[in-house]
Amino acid sequence: PDVNLETNAQTLRLRASIGDAGRLRLEIERKEYLADRADLAPTFELTDGNPFGKNYFWRLNFDYRFGSNLQATLAYDGRLREGGDPIHTMRAEARAFF
Repeated sequence: PDVNLETNAQTLRLRASIGDAGRLRLEIERKEYLADRADLAPTFELTDGNPFGKNYFWRLNFDYRFGSNLQATLAYDGRLREGGDPIHTMRAEARAFF
């Protein structure tokens, strides 16, 4: 039987620089996957591993260079999939170059 799959997505990206030393990036994304048959299981390849319905993603990255030998990075990712709870991930990193 024929199946009709539809997808739509919107993305908002903002980038800012703090002099020559820092960068801030914010990204908010909404993806929606629809099928005309309720009994159809989504395939990983078609939906990037997301369930049918509305899925939201947000990312915040901040990089800052303290002089020429020290750099700090902060990254936050969040996602909310259709029918699930939000998932939050944060990572902080500092690098020193010798």
